[in-house]
Amino acid sequence: MKTDNSSISRGTSFKKMISAIIMNKNKKVKYPVSISLLPVLSMIVAILPSIFHNTAGIDIAKIGIITIVLTGTVSFYIRLNADNILDKTLAKTIIILGYLGSICLLLLVPEPTVYSLWMIGGLLVAMLLDNKLGLLLNFNLTFIMGIMLNLHPENVIQILVICLLMSLLAGALKNKVTVIYAVIIILSSNITLAFAINNFVFERATNYNYVYSLFSILAVLITAFFISIPYQNFINKAITKDSSESHAEICITSNEEDNSSDSIHSSMEEKDNQKAKHNLLEKDKIVLSIQESALTSDLERDDLPHSVETKTSFEVLCDMDNQLIRELKQYSEILYLHAVHIGDLSYLAAMEIGANELLAKAGGLYHEIGKINGKNYIEESLKLAEDYSFPKELKAILREHNIKYEKPSSVEAAIVMLSDNVASTIEYIEKTEDHKYTTNKIIENIFQMRLDKGTFDASGLSLIDYKKLKEFYQSEFNKTKSE
Repeated sequence: MKTDNSSISRGTSFKKMISAIIMNKNKKVKYPVSISLLPVLSMIVAILPSIFHNTAGIDIAKIGIITIVLTGTVSFYIRLNADNILDKTLAKTIIILGYLGSICLLLLVPEPTVYSLWMIGGLLVAMLLDNKLGLLLNFNLTFIMGIMLNLHPENVIQILVICLLMSLLAGALKNKVTVIYAVIIILSSNITLAFAINNFVFERATNYNYVYSLFSILAVLITAFFISIPYQNFINKAITKDSSESHAEICITSNEEDNSSDSIHSSMEEKDNQKAKHNLLEKDKIVLSIQESALTSDLERDDLPHSVETKTSFEVLCDMDNQLIRELKQYSEILYLHAVHIGDLSYLAAMEIGANELLAKAGGLYHEIGKINGKNYIEESLKLAEDYSFPKELKAILREHNIKYEKPSSVEAAIVMLSDNVASTIEYIEKTEDHKYTTNKIIENIFQMRLDKGTFDASGLSLIDYKKLKEFYQSEFNKTKSE
């Protein structure tokens, strides 16, 4: 294999990657007409009940103007964050139905200060799409209600605080492990605020029904939780389908080019309807830690006192408790487990040939991190890499690990590509229950295919390393199979 031009390839790859990031920043998600018309639709929904009830014209106009102005801020926020919001599954439907449905509930349900079903639209948007947008929706609805019902400021503040808590705890509310704790916090906060506002007296001495309020909010939280479950399952299936089809397509395409009837990938083509299953510290702390570690490297760490403990940027990124990894796990347990598997596998493979094992592990952990933000996961991964100040070597792996994109320009990028390709192909074939080929044969074919196509020519991977890696993967997967 070629090794002379590896540094040139790395430089070229880095320049291409930076260009791609700049182009991607200028590329916006198409802004849908339905979101642009949301203020008008909201106004129509808000004034219809008033028209049917022969409300005075001045009151109808007041409701309409307030609604269209407040909803205009929603459309503006969505436009500013279109890339992160509208690219998500069913985003337009969830926003429009959630908001308009909440307005209907707000206007039709008696005593909306007690019966809080109108909060469900904003809560679902916060849980499934964007917590700030969900908070904005419920803030708008609260102000509309406050003006229509002439509520006292303390009542409006109580509702706003509950809406804020729902938004802050949106992630916990859709997680089976933490949902109960989040519900307890919200319900206890609501009761405490209600008691304080009503001078700590019960409903017989006031017009406020504590029991109905408690169960109303509980119904909202439970309903939102059970709606989020099929949505998350839908997301997981989409991830699985995308990943499975991607790996199957790679293998099938290569098989057709090789014209080999003995290749394992012909069996994939016969069964391509069967799918396989594939799911920080705060962001500023991660970025700061990475930047500090880079600075430490520049100042020659050997000159530091031995008592001073430092972490490299890769150690920070490989910390399983950091915020970005937790976001990946929260987004999809399947995607998280796949990332951990590829990270661990790449770490061991790198150790086998004396490569940078922490870089390889980080590459495996984050190779599909962009899927938490959008469909073009490689471009989204590069965005996150910029935001979190990933080292340039790791950025290169994010772009070079996929066979359809650039060829690997480093040994570690080649390792991550092999780990992902081998693990996904073996899992795909096992799920299709096609046992025509042994694990060793599958890995042998994958390695031979990459060798024939010159996939790793610019990676600096030697033939000796190539042989060691093939034997490593065969040993590792046979060991796993026997266990």
